[in-house]
Amino acid sequence: MKDQSHTKYWISRFESDSQHGKKRFKKLNIGYPRFDIDETLMDVVELDEFIKIEDQRIPLFIGSQFGIHPRIDEMPDFFNGEKIIAILGKSLLSGTVAGLTLYQIQENEVKFAYNRIIIFKN
Repeated sequence: MKDQSHTKYWISRFESDSQHGKKRFKKLNIGYPRFDIDETLMDVVELDEFIKIEDQRIPLFIGSQFGIHPRIDEMPDFFNGEKIIAILGKSLLSGTVAGLTLYQIQENEVKFAYNRIIIFKN
């Protein structure tokens, strides 16, 4: 993706990552604030597919000053094993995007906490 605007710069940095850059994102069909992304990088899915552990698709969340959207800790059966998740940091007031971070969810976790293993950050 060639767009280097202030809301999409993270996409090219993610795509150039040797370990995860070829993966796709999966977005739950409800519960997101507005954000910019190249639609070819993302699949819109139902909850049962969103919570599945997959090697080539990463669940995408938006982190803002109002919390994580959709509400990860309220999502039924989301903490079902080891997986990677992506959180796009974005101000809902100004629209500024802080970047993308991939986090490792461990096998027996039951709640999201930011003090976890970071796999990718831009």
